[in-house]
Parts: sequence; C-alpha cells; structure tokens
Amino acid sequence: MPLIDSGESLVNTELTQQFKEYFSLTANGLIRDHNDRNWMVWSITEIERWWGIFETNLAVPFGRKLFNSCCDEEEYQINHDEIIKSGWFKKSGNKSRIVSRWDLFGWGRIDLELHKMSTLLPTSFAAGFAVASIESFNDARFKSEWKQINQTEIMLELTPDINILPIAKKHSQLPWLSRNQYLVNLPIDFELESRELGWSVDGEPMIILPVSLFSRLFYSTLGNTSSLGPEILNSWSIEGIEQRFAEALILASYSSYQLFMKSDRHVFAESVESWINIINHFCKQWGWGNSTEIMLDNNSNAVKINFETSEVLPFFIGQTMGIWERSHGKKPKISLDFNGANVMISIESLLEYI
Repeated sequence: MPLIDSGESLVNTELTQQFKEYFSLTANGLIRDHNDRNWMVWSITEIERWWGIFETNLAVPFGRKLFNSCCDEEEYQINHDEIIKSGWFKKSGNKSRIVSRWDLFGWGRIDLELHKMSTLLPTSFAAGFAVASIESFNDARFKSEWKQINQTEIMLELTPDINILPIAKKHSQLPWLSRNQYLVNLPIDFELESRELGWSVDGEPMIILPVSLFSRLFYSTLGNTSSLGPEILNSWSIEGIEQRFAEALILASYSSYQLFMKSDRHVFAESVESWINIINHFCKQWGWGNSTEIMLDNNSNAVKINFETSEVLPFFIGQTMGIWERSHGKKPKISLDFNGANVMISIESLLEYI
C-alpha cells in the first residue's frame, strides 16, 4: 500500500466510512461519538508541540499525570461501551475490537500480548491508552513503566499489581462543560488517508483524541501554580466561575494560544465573514469549537465572540487569541463572561491597558 512518506496519498474509503459512522459534527464545531462524547482531531506535530508548551507552563514534570488522564479516560470508555465481553471464547473478539479501535482513531498498532505499540503518538498518551487496553483485556491491574525503543516503538514494562482498584469513573466536570443537547448532527467532511502507522488528512499525519482526557488533565492542575507571570495573568479578566477554575482555564487557553503563535498559520480577520471562515477552517471542522455570534468594533479592532460552553473552550479561546494577534499584530487582552450555557469571549489590544 502506498505511503504518504513516499510522496503518494491514498484515501482509505473503508476506514473513512467507519470514521463517519462513528463520529459526527455539530453546528457548534463539536465532533461527537454515539455516546455524546467530544473528540478533537490533532496533527501529530501539534499534539507533541502542545504538550511541550503545556508542561513548560506548569513548570513541573506532568507526564505521569498525562498518562493517568489517558489511561483513566480510555478505561472508562472501554468499560462504558462494553468493548470487552466476558467469557473465554470472547478473547479473539475483544482483541479485534481493541486493535480496530486503535486503527480507527489513528493511534497506531498495539500488541496486547507483547505489551508493545507502534505509534506516532507522544509516549505518555500512547502508554496511557495502551495500559488501559491491556488491563481491560486481561481483567487485571499492573504497575507500569515504559521504554521508547525508537521513534515509533514503545515497550511497556508491566508487573502485576495486587491492589484492587475500581474501574475509572466519568471525569470530574469543569464549569465550562456543555449544557446543551445536540439533536442535529452534520457529517464529517474530510477523508482519511492510509499510512504505515495511523492515518493522515491531506498528507498531514493526524489522530483523534477524546476531549475528556484533557479535562481530566486540566482538573489535575487545580492547586498547582503555573509559571505564567503577572504580565500574562493580569491580561485576563474572568467572571462567572470560581477562581481556582479560572486559573486552570488560563493555563490551558494560553498554551493553546502559544501553539497557534508557534505555527506557520498566517491569517487576517478583518470582518465578521473572514472571522467565520477562519474559525471554520482552523477550529470547527476538527472539533475545536465554533462561534454562535461574532461582533466587531472597527475603531478598536476589538472582537466579541459568543460561545456555547463545552469542553473544547480552552482550545477555542487559544485559537481565537492567536487569530486576533496574527491579524492585528498586537498582544491581546482577554475578558470572559460566563452566563449560563454561554460565555462571551472579548479580545482587544493589551497595550491600551498597560
């Protein structure tokens, strides 16, 4: 089968069809599965870069927390969706469903017996998903370490854990969780292309990840002090949520903003129509959110974006901050006003307020 790396691209029609049957898109830019869980499509390059930025902003090693977030979310979904069936003769079916799951999500290949995976995912993500799969498959608990063998091969080192631990529960809710039901879903637009590992879109290696793993991660930062200085924190005004959640939201949103600014994305949003088009391109189609209303002040270049609260809020805020700064060449000041199921995002020039 031709590989993207060799300069050729091949749409995998069967995998694309499975993907479009598993996921759908809401008008509010949320990719959802049959259980109404939110997912986001990431490029491999950007998820690696984002994690480096986020951990740097925390200024403490957080790889094990990321591993735990991935492991708990995957275990919760495997159990909730009843992917593992009981009975000896169900073993081959259980293995097939886990392997197919990794294939569908673009995570790569997992060997449940050898405790090995071939993946382009950052190590802590891949190890977390893999341990959840192996523990669920074997109905056993393990103490886990992992070793990066080469750029794509990861070996887990598992030893039996005699502790009896309960199955991971649904993640703790953050105050910007969605409060709305989406009855009308749209089809996914893009096609998946075959690769040696995972899949790509338009030649870019990509994956899809559950947003809840990030919510678990963000929740675990509560009480931690980030390395963001006063000059950054003072450029934010947040009303309508508790302060402890506001600090976690700033950390997550600012990391997404830095991700955008470190990219080679050159945009210019000068009208409501251009804002809509840019948000559709960089956010909506990938499950990163969408605006419900955009208002511009042409005198000050300030923009107000109404957004229905959902788990992707930090990522959407960061992207819109980056869009605004790239368009106007100024550092942004951010105001967030939470009101029920909506939050008003206001972005204007920071310089006028220093």
